[in-house]
Amino acid sequence: MNIEDTIVAISSAVGPAARMIVRLSGPKAIALLSQICEQAPTEPGAYRTPVRTPPSLAFSQDRSSIPAWIYVFRAPKSYTAQDLVELHLPGNPLLVRLIVEDLVRRGARHAEPGEFTSRAYLNGRLDLTEAEGVAMTISAGNDAELQAARQLLSGELARRLKPIMERLAHGLALLEAGIDFVEEDISFISAAQLRARLDGIEQGINDLLQNTARIERLSHEPRFALVGRPNAGKSTLLNALARHDRAVVSPVAGTTRDALSVRIALDRGMVTIIDVAGLEAVGYDPHGIHAQMQDRARRTIEEADFVIQVLDASEDDAPLDLSRAPDLIVRNKSDLALKPRPPGGVPTIDLSALYRTNLDVLERKLSALAYGLRDSGATLALGARHLQALDDSLASLTHARSSIDTGAAELIAHDLREALDALGRILGQVTPDDVLGRIFSSFCIGK
Repeated sequence: MNIEDTIVAISSAVGPAARMIVRLSGPKAIALLSQICEQAPTEPGAYRTPVRTPPSLAFSQDRSSIPAWIYVFRAPKSYTAQDLVELHLPGNPLLVRLIVEDLVRRGARHAEPGEFTSRAYLNGRLDLTEAEGVAMTISAGNDAELQAARQLLSGELARRLKPIMERLAHGLALLEAGIDFVEEDISFISAAQLRARLDGIEQGINDLLQNTARIERLSHEPRFALVGRPNAGKSTLLNALARHDRAVVSPVAGTTRDALSVRIALDRGMVTIIDVAGLEAVGYDPHGIHAQMQDRARRTIEEADFVIQVLDASEDDAPLDLSRAPDLIVRNKSDLALKPRPPGGVPTIDLSALYRTNLDVLERKLSALAYGLRDSGATLALGARHLQALDDSLASLTHARSSIDTGAAELIAHDLREALDALGRILGQVTPDDVLGRIFSSFCIGK
């Protein structure tokens, strides 16, 4: 990856739209713009300027043009810290691809995945955790992931790490200064002072580990199991939430014989709703299907993140023998005569799945169960790479502590340097090329 090349890519979603965006970055970005733009701007700003139609689409010798908004950013005050141009074009995918190919013929190169953001990192506009925040923002599938991505992108992890790193670097400097003056028997930091400093550093790292979430957990898609007696309306409720007929619905009890699932979008993210066979279904089953579907239903209940018990609000339901307490009770068929609510502390919602009354109330409750309360605050999340680096740093600090009593200053200094380098890897200050390759290869083209 040569960062002195001028690169080009479509940086918006590819498909029919009001606008599509083409992005250019590199030393020839302004020169290339002048070759396709009738009145090429060179100063930073936004310009309403026609762009020449690519030769393959020209309608006459003079060539035609298309309207466009041109945004010019000059180095170093751009996303990549290079000259950068964005062309906001009519959203015709064929037209935009031909313009990109025209720019490539004129000297640009197709951008690799994540190359715009990698240039921002390599040119000092972002640290590595902020670059990871960009990737996480692109791939976020729920509100919690998006909030965590914003925390990374804002530099929150760097702000928490830098005081720890500065304290560690200062202790290392004092120790190395003492090594330089060992023949003069001068000590810049005592064993007790060094031990106290290491205590504070380790405490800071442990606090960071304890007060952050895990990115992998945030990406988990919550699973809800709909449980209840046969003909309580679970399948009708599943269809209502899915906004289409996913399950067969019948007034005959026991229609659902296997676990049916559907993914639905709530206001905070995607969740999976699973409709299991009605518990304690009746009927003679000589082939053992009844036993199999009951076992499958109970396994699904055990594996689900949340259990929603569906009751027929028009009838008196005897208690079900569930292996776990429900997180929510839905009294379905509220359009019929309602029986009094049973006593208990489980949150309960009355609704009609058939007529979709109070369905919005249920969806808000599902969202709150799946993703928590909105005022809980944004969570800083750590990925596997961050956790490994923090663990490596703690291991080096532990090894350094064991060497304090021996007075082996060189060994202690080596361990402290290892601990500092491990923390530096998180921010990209000491990062092997293969790690950079793995991070930026996960980006999409044009980012």
